[in-house]
Amino acid sequence: MASEATKQALLERAQGAFAAGSFRAAADLYRQILKHEPKNAGVHLNLGKSLALAGDNDGAKKHLREALKTRPDDPSALSQLATCYRQEDRFDDAMRSVDRALRANPGNAFALWTKADLLRLQGGFAEACELLRPHAEKPNADATLVTIFAMLARRTDGVDRSIGLLHAVLERADLAPTLRAQALFQLGEMLDRAGRYDEAWAAFDEANAIRRRPWDADAFEKGVDKLIAGWSREAIEALPTSTLDTRAPVFVVGMLRSGTTLCEQIVSSHPRVAAGGELMHMRDAVESVLGPGADLDAAREQGRITEGSLTRAGRAYLRRLQKIGPKADRITDKMPYNFQFLGLISRLFPNARVVHCLREPLDTCLSCYFHDFTGSHEYASDLGRLGVYTRQYRRLMEHWGGALDLPIFTLRYEALIADQERVSRELIDFLGVEWDDACLRFHESGRAATTWSSEQVREPIFTSSAGRHANYEAHTGPLREALGDPAT
Repeated sequence: MASEATKQALLERAQGAFAAGSFRAAADLYRQILKHEPKNAGVHLNLGKSLALAGDNDGAKKHLREALKTRPDDPSALSQLATCYRQEDRFDDAMRSVDRALRANPGNAFALWTKADLLRLQGGFAEACELLRPHAEKPNADATLVTIFAMLARRTDGVDRSIGLLHAVLERADLAPTLRAQALFQLGEMLDRAGRYDEAWAAFDEANAIRRRPWDADAFEKGVDKLIAGWSREAIEALPTSTLDTRAPVFVVGMLRSGTTLCEQIVSSHPRVAAGGELMHMRDAVESVLGPGADLDAAREQGRITEGSLTRAGRAYLRRLQKIGPKADRITDKMPYNFQFLGLISRLFPNARVVHCLREPLDTCLSCYFHDFTGSHEYASDLGRLGVYTRQYRRLMEHWGGALDLPIFTLRYEALIADQERVSRELIDFLGVEWDDACLRFHESGRAATTWSSEQVREPIFTSSAGRHANYEAHTGPLREALGDPAT
């Protein structure tokens, strides 16, 4: 049994890691504390929060539910659980959880801004704003609550009002680094909307400096090298395939901020297509067939890749997918990072469809740099890393184009916004379903998107995001150098 001093030291380190935005490190430290205090509800809660922010939704829910066994009306646990449900598009469950939190504590800041965010994602901007207003306008209001209110208030009170609110938050002497970064990202967005581009860049730059974590560019490049070498056309053709002939899965891949959410919103407006969102399920299928390290050579040597193993893994994935749209002919999985697994996907689902979302690289990278992502996207907080990542991802996608027989539709963002109907019709035709005019009215679908693009996909297509990098010409030198010349 660890001494009280040891546990206190672990707790202080965990709290420090969390405050600095090192959520994986915080989670590891909270796990160590749980070894000594397995029923500590507060530690389960903090571990759940850390895992949620690190992108492990299932792990987060497990520990949040453990916390609620001891403290069933804890507003923080209930609100954090609501955010986990939100990530899974379970909006009714999310709303029930956060409403329960607010019944227990009507003034809880976390519960208030969690509910406001749920309302925003479902299009209730005015309702969300008015929910927060009486709390956000109090002296020394919760910094995150004010930041979210500022984001909402630009629709009702104007951008200048939002900028003033965010500046006031950033003037607080005791603002934690993660909260400062959060406010800076929103300030950058508001300054961008106001056309104050140099000031916006300064805000985004400082925010990313706070968020920046280690990322091994060499390791990523070597990983792409290994995928290209291992998954050659000859190697792929020598592998068995599953016995599944389903056409249901539609994999939407590409860079973050490349139009994947817009693509899914368009196709899921079709009555025969269901939207899965950013699913983690393919990683389970990969591990099931290739093993924990996803090592193709080792899996071959061990005899792991068989018709039976592929069929079992594919069927398990398909069961989870079909729960999303039991009556749908096509179901999307728009986890962008599935581009790494297209070789195995071609063996699991030889009749699947892949949509590759492609956007002008400078615009894509800047859009990543300007967003406060949760989860593990460490490359996105540095211009040089973004350039390296983009080059390697493009290289792998070019390889798949020559190595796979899997149908891949390249959805060019700029072409879509220039001629929405033509490109949308081509996309729907690629999926093998008849045209439906609802796909042109995707912004009226009522579906709540949970990514950063949630506001855009509730509006008709607009062109202002194309060529956005021109506003930041003076600042993009390092990105241009890192990108080289990645042709769109």
